[in-house]
Amino acid sequence: MNVDVDSGVVIYGGGVAGAVLAKALSASVPVTLVDPLDYFEVPMAAPRSMVDPAFSEGSIFSFSEAMPQVRHIRAKLEELLPDGKTGLVLGNAGKRQKIIGDVVVLATGSGFANQLMRGTDDTAASRRKFYWDYNKRLSQSERVLVVGGGPVGVEVCGEIVEQFPGKTVYLIDSGPRILRGTALAAAEYAEQFLRDRGVRILTNQRLANAGASPDQVLAGPGEALTSSGQRIPYDLLIWCTGGKPNTSYMRPHHEALLTSAGRIQVQPTLQARGATHLFALGDITDLDENKMAWHIHGQIPVARANILSVLQGRSTSAGLKAYKPQTGNPAMAVTLGSRAGVIQLPGIGTIRAAWFSRMVKARHMLVPKYRGLFF
Repeated sequence: MNVDVDSGVVIYGGGVAGAVLAKALSASVPVTLVDPLDYFEVPMAAPRSMVDPAFSEGSIFSFSEAMPQVRHIRAKLEELLPDGKTGLVLGNAGKRQKIIGDVVVLATGSGFANQLMRGTDDTAASRRKFYWDYNKRLSQSERVLVVGGGPVGVEVCGEIVEQFPGKTVYLIDSGPRILRGTALAAAEYAEQFLRDRGVRILTNQRLANAGASPDQVLAGPGEALTSSGQRIPYDLLIWCTGGKPNTSYMRPHHEALLTSAGRIQVQPTLQARGATHLFALGDITDLDENKMAWHIHGQIPVARANILSVLQGRSTSAGLKAYKPQTGNPAMAVTLGSRAGVIQLPGIGTIRAAWFSRMVKARHMLVPKYRGLFF
């Protein structure tokens, strides 16, 4: 088995946390990014790319273009060895190797039931093709069932009713209301907006029988049975349920660092509990806050400063920066198509003005922001 020794930082995961941190560190220290994909995709753009696949041309860009100073290894972390510095990875071609870094950052994000919200092992070109193929299926489907009333599910419904106003759309959620992570006023506005455009919203219900498994992204027509006994025929079933923390690589040697939900316990410095050279960011941490990109961007400068300090020889948390979790912060920007949305801001409240939503997110889905971070 090959051993690949790096004298700098090894980051596992090329989503928002890992890629943005890699870019931020690359001007100062050697950085290796390990991810099976060869590209970064602006995650907020996925609902728009489903209805307008041409939109993906700007929201997807290769790591080599965006981060030429960062060494990229196309592989998946399978096991973090006991020293916390060595990762056993499996490459896309089936090759296994060990990667060692002076500092290791875990930013592996969430694992989803299918590739709709994030690709698995493809290239930028194949990801864009996926959106064109998916859009064809969506265009041909008259009855659409969306499962999951979180921000993604709501945004997907908003995109569909704007682009395809004649379709029959159901939105089902197991909770008492949609958008449970934000304020009630924002959720009520989004619900009424969708209902006014014909979306049939079912809450406090689960799918007793979906008719297709979540991993079947392009499954054919079927009929779903809800927990209340309602039958919903569909041409396309879209799963927008939340992901689970992608931390299985911790279980062989570091299971004690995981919570019962599979999240990594971190110190305020974003170092793993009891560790000096091991950091964790984003969805996989046990930080008490909504797992949203807004909050992840607050973690990145703290992690960057502390990683550089550790590389300079600081072995204790004294003098390192501390991240304050955004506990109870209901901040959220939810689009309802390209022309509307609802925004919840702390200290301000619920903002329903369409022009403001367009300016903040709906028109561009934050693509210019992320391109500005990388180019």
